[in-house]
Amino acid sequence: MRDVASADVVDRFFAACNAHDSDLLGRCFASNVAAVGPDGQAESREEVVSYYAVIWTAVPDMRFTVWQTIVEGEEVAATALGTGTHTGPLLITGGDLVPGTGRRISIRCCWVFTVEQGLIVSYHLFYDQLEMYAQLGLPMPGGGTPW
Repeated sequence: MRDVASADVVDRFFAACNAHDSDLLGRCFASNVAAVGPDGQAESREEVVSYYAVIWTAVPDMRFTVWQTIVEGEEVAATALGTGTHTGPLLITGGDLVPGTGRRISIRCCWVFTVEQGLIVSYHLFYDQLEMYAQLGLPMPGGGTPW
């Protein structure tokens, strides 16, 4: 059964991401939201919004197309495809800053959110970093190849 309140918050999250609207995005999160992803973790609303602002600078046409949302009470899982063109500096796992490559990316992503009282209080983000490195034409971490 779909919990409308939890699903609506996640819908607002994706709408804010696609609009690149920091204010709207911030209103989706509790002040002490805990977020974990391949790039590290954030422990406040400001840190989470800052993370997405960096992404929007690096990929100014970034959009998420939501494929599926599964809701179970306060828990919401969403799969999506993130697409855009990498034109600005991008901070990648390990702390390296990659200048814009001009390459298009199409990355499969999954978020698992916890929503309480109409706000996202935590989430985990998963995406295939190897897929992103390959699409950007970057060397594999550690100098190896994926095969």
